[in-house]
Amino acid sequence: MSGSWEPFGRTAAPDTAPDPSAPAAATPPAEAPAAFLERRPRRALAVVTCMDSRLDPLRDLGLERGDAMVLRNAGATLSEDVERSLRVAHEGLGVDEVWLVGHTDCVAHGTDIENVRAALRDGVRRVHGTLPGFTVRTLVYDLATGRADPLD
Repeated sequence: MSGSWEPFGRTAAPDTAPDPSAPAAATPPAEAPAAFLERRPRRALAVVTCMDSRLDPLRDLGLERGDAMVLRNAGATLSEDVERSLRVAHEGLGVDEVWLVGHTDCVAHGTDIENVRAALRDGVRRVHGTLPGFTVRTLVYDLATGRADPLD
């Protein structure tokens, strides 16, 4: 099976030719190529969230391409590599706000929402302890409702 790379992941190429009698698909709106976006995120924002495939951080948080740096890992944890990335974003790209976004039914935290909340609180502590100059916001995304609510 062959495949093609799309902006947000690999998609399977069709195995057969399209049906000529099928109605034409709507043409998506033209977007400016990524090369025309500013290197610095428009909102001076970084989002740290989980790698769970059910999350689409830009769409789910009301952001657009070019608004924020997005860092994903298992459980949205503030690991050393995430701290390093935030430091580069802060020093080199002017990022001064970070959103730590956990979610319900997170396998990395044993599907226990209290573990998710504890990890987000630990992330806030680590940001304040090692990355002065950041504003931190914590959100919990509810997969069932599609809402991102503040942690506390």
